[in-house]
Amino acid sequence: MQIDAKTKKRPASNKAEAGVGASLNGFLADTYVLLAKTQACHWNATGPNFFGLHKLTEAQYGELFANIDELAERVRALDVLAPGGLSAMLDLATLEEAPGGAISTAEAARMLAEDNASLAARASDLADEAGDADDLATHDMLVKRIEVHEKAAWLLRSHLG
Repeated sequence: MQIDAKTKKRPASNKAEAGVGASLNGFLADTYVLLAKTQACHWNATGPNFFGLHKLTEAQYGELFANIDELAERVRALDVLAPGGLSAMLDLATLEEAPGGAISTAEAARMLAEDNASLAARASDLADEAGDADDLATHDMLVKRIEVHEKAAWLLRSHLG
């Protein structure tokens, strides 16, 4: 297959795969933004329960990093190109980047909990889309992501009291 000069993408083998692949790219981009945001909070959060939040965010960004490759490989299995570069990720993402500078531990936990809850909801919507397209591999991958993001949101909310 040839790459379309305008979109810089190879056409997927069918419309359902192309749609799921494009949607999955958006989820991949949001996961990448959440990784960077979680790491920024890991480095820059200050305040009560710093050590607990520091250790939690370290575990969470490690899990996100490992999953990004799986998501990108699934995008490629759907015969869609994964985004290349940070600007491409930001163009596709719906999550905002972390604010610059120091951030309180409470604000970091609140912000990351909201973002994880948002990704759980997005994964649920995308899992439905994949199921409708008879793409069980993507559906199952996203069901696992729902569990991960819901647990991450709960653990982060627990830091808020």
